[in-house]
Formats: sequence, structure tokens, C-alpha cells
Amino acid sequence: MARFFTFCVLLSFMICLTVSKSAKKNKDPEFEAFKKENKKEKWSHVEEGLHAEAFDLIASGETLTFERKLDDKFGCIFTYAVKPGGVPTEEWRLTMTMSPDATAYSCQLRVERNEQRSDLMFEHFQLKVDGHQRYGYSDCHRSEEVSLDKSEWTVDETALKVSSVPEKFGGKVSAVFLVTAIHVDHDEL
Repeated sequence: MARFFTFCVLLSFMICLTVSKSAKKNKDPEFEAFKKENKKEKWSHVEEGLHAEAFDLIASGETLTFERKLDDKFGCIFTYAVKPGGVPTEEWRLTMTMSPDATAYSCQLRVERNEQRSDLMFEHFQLKVDGHQRYGYSDCHRSEEVSLDKSEWTVDETALKVSSVPEKFGGKVSAVFLVTAIHVDHDEL
């Protein structure tokens, strides 16, 4: 019995080794180029009151999240799903700003392309801010000049989030904005 078990372990090891060597020899050059391209560092710029960063949205069909913090009072959380097919990724830009007196914050997500129009087909999206703010303003755009129809997205002013509306969202968005103000207790005034 012990010999049989040892034989099975050795056989399994040899099969794994053979498959591994075969996979190294038969790499898909297009996929390898894609992996290499997407390992490149994206640009980012950070200074007091400003955080701007490029990142890739991935067309996987899965719900993914991209999250960043500007400081201990404000952060942006972008949750999305993009239908697979077409382009596998698309570069977007996150910009978070703080007013000079630190009473207002903004979070802006937009496609990083000259046409300012996304080629991705979204299943859903949500932009939420993290912190003790109150709602100020929000907007969503299909392209640089065209706003998303109000029936396709909704704002939850209490939860401080902008979301696509299921069954009504047409799948195209190129920019999402959310502006908030610091919630000040009357005792602080």
C-alpha cells in the first residue's frame, strides 16, 4: 500500500512538472503582451488637497471595486461591472479634491481618452464617498457633451452615493461626479 501511495505521489508530481513545462513553451503571445501592458505603472499625482490617478477598468463581467482615500475625512469607492467582450480594459482617471478651507470635497471619475467617451458596456456602477459629509451635487455623463438621462441613475443623499438604476441604465457612462461638504455640528459653530 505504501509503495502504491508513493507511486501515485511521484506520478502526480511528474504530470504537474510536464504540464508546467508545456505551458511555458506554448504561451499565447497576445495574452502575454496584454499582461505585460497592464503591469505598467499608471500615473498618479498627489499633493495636499488633491489626488489624481489613472487606473484600468476591467471588462470581466464581475463586480469590481476601486477605492482611494484623500485624507482621514474623505475617500471614494467606485464599484462597477463591465460586460466582457470588446476591449478588455480601459484607462480611467480618479480625481479627488478638497477645498482650500477643507469644507468641501469632490470625487470625479472619467474615461481617460481624447474623445471623453467610454467604449465599455457597463452592467452597473456605483460611486460612493466615505466620510462625514453631506450631499452637495452629482452628475453622470454618457460623453463629454451628453449627460446620462436622469432615469438611468439615482442619488442616495443620505448614503452619499450615485448608482445606476437596474433595468433602466443603458450601459454607457463616461464620467461620474459627486461633491460633498463637511457635516458641521451646530456646537462647532
